[in-house]
Amino acid sequence: MLAAATEGGGAGARLSARLDAGGAAASALAARLSRLDALARAAPAALHARSGAARADAAARALLQELTEIYAWLDAPPLRDLDSISEISLASPEGRARALAAGTALRTALRAESQMAPARRRLGAVRERLRRLQRAKDALAAALARHLNNLLIHLGNEAASAPAPAAAGTARAHHADLLPYAPFMRWLKDMDEKAYDALTKVYVGTWSRVYEREARAACEAARAAAAPPLAAAADTPLDAVLTVVENICNAEQDFCTQFFFLDVDVKSEGSDGGSEASEETSARRGAGAESRRMMAELFPALEAELVALVNHLERQPYGAMRALACVGTRVLGDGASATPGTPAGGGGGGGGGEGRWARTALAAVAVAAKRGADRVIADRLAAMPESARQAAKRPKAGLLGFLSEFEELSSVCEAIFGLRGRRADLERWYAALGGAMLAAVAAADHPRTPRPVLRLENYHRLHALLAARRAPALDALRREARARYSEALRQYVTQYFGRPLDKLTQFFEGVAEAVAGGAREEEVCYRAAFSKHELRRLLAMYPAPEVRRSLHRLYRTVEKHLSEEGGLLQVVWRAMQEEFLQQHHALQARIAACYPGAGLALPLSTQDILDAFSDIAREH
Repeated sequence: MLAAATEGGGAGARLSARLDAGGAAASALAARLSRLDALARAAPAALHARSGAARADAAARALLQELTEIYAWLDAPPLRDLDSISEISLASPEGRARALAAGTALRTALRAESQMAPARRRLGAVRERLRRLQRAKDALAAALARHLNNLLIHLGNEAASAPAPAAAGTARAHHADLLPYAPFMRWLKDMDEKAYDALTKVYVGTWSRVYEREARAACEAARAAAAPPLAAAADTPLDAVLTVVENICNAEQDFCTQFFFLDVDVKSEGSDGGSEASEETSARRGAGAESRRMMAELFPALEAELVALVNHLERQPYGAMRALACVGTRVLGDGASATPGTPAGGGGGGGGGEGRWARTALAAVAVAAKRGADRVIADRLAAMPESARQAAKRPKAGLLGFLSEFEELSSVCEAIFGLRGRRADLERWYAALGGAMLAAVAAADHPRTPRPVLRLENYHRLHALLAARRAPALDALRREARARYSEALRQYVTQYFGRPLDKLTQFFEGVAEAVAGGAREEEVCYRAAFSKHELRRLLAMYPAPEVRRSLHRLYRTVEKHLSEEGGLLQVVWRAMQEEFLQQHHALQARIAACYPGAGLALPLSTQDILDAFSDIAREH
């Protein structure tokens, strides 16, 4: 049927062609499968061979990476020639740069060991290399220690052999010579603490003797300058010494902090070892335990020398006060400023005062100076009774000696401490002296001067001295002195002025008693004891010339009692005038009330009394 259809050339022919093509394709696919199957049977391990090659390639790459890291760790360029590291010259900048690079690389390699994988550290070549690096580190540390030890001793010997005036310049010059080696001291502090400690001891032992000699020479020069008649003021040579001491101590503290990396934990920092970061760190931290300890070892005798100088200056008048003001200003203020030409690493006392060891050392000297000033005040207090006893030997008591001493002391202290603070100390001294002077005046006595006169003169002067100081702590003492002066004046006027019209006064006292008993004032004159006739008789006993003569005698008595230095004669005379006027007014008022229209009057009018007192004062 297909053949017949094909022969006809219709759809059957097309179907037959397609069947033939499909058969041919199936035959080709079968042939390809057979070929592939044959290849697979001929090479059964081809797939596994390809997988092993990939692993070998990966292993080679990993080994290369491992070796690269190990070489970067243990074979940095500065470590290529380990045998010559200890032979590097440290005297030249090039040699120091090479040694520092090698030291930094050694530090980095050895410190990185703990961070490496245990398998890497177990490699025999790695262990051997680490041992070589450790030996190279020890050799470099020994070379550094040897070179720095010789340099420290050499510079110390130069300073020790220099004359004392030139020692300060030599001392600060060694800072510039040593600072280039500061990175090596940091490296030693991290990698070889034993060598670092040994170098620190050499430096302290060498330079402490230099600084001790400097301090002693400066203090001896100050003593010579403060010896009379060369000394103008005790604080001038002391201030010069303190300026030298502060500049030296501050420069030394800055240098030691930078050179020895004091109060810096170098083991916890990065491996760069740069000095700039260390300077900033030390500046922020100030004086820590290491810095304070090293400064105390460098200047062991400084405090004792300065205290001895202060004690010497106390022998001068008010030397203790001047010393206290001078030292206290530096302890509480900004300190001394840096001197011109101070090298890098050596500063004055201008900044960071709260971290300055010199200020702490001067605080102990300030305490000694304060004790000396307190001793001066205690001596003044103890001398007051003797001053009062000495006054008893003079013809007149006058002003007691401790008043003029207080005036001088307060004036000098105000000039010394006026712009330097210490007001609390000043007022404490003033209060102690003022209270003691009040008590001393009250206890004083004189065989020829009435006690009220002695008190009124001295209390008046004491009040003026206390008022001149204008210290709040003295307000109560001022009021007390004023009250005691007024009371002494009242007592003296009452005692010595008395009643110049005594019989008249007694007469009118009887009149007052009669009035108090019930009699009327206008009727008292009808009693025999208080009659007008009796009053006229008493008035005749006090003529004006006699009253003036009695006032003259009174003035001479007052003049005899009072001293010229007290300057109170006119004050007392004025008080007696007021007392006379009060008595006169009282008697005149009683006459007007009890004897009206009788034409009776006292022998002197108010104006007569004023004129009499004025004339007597002018005559004398």
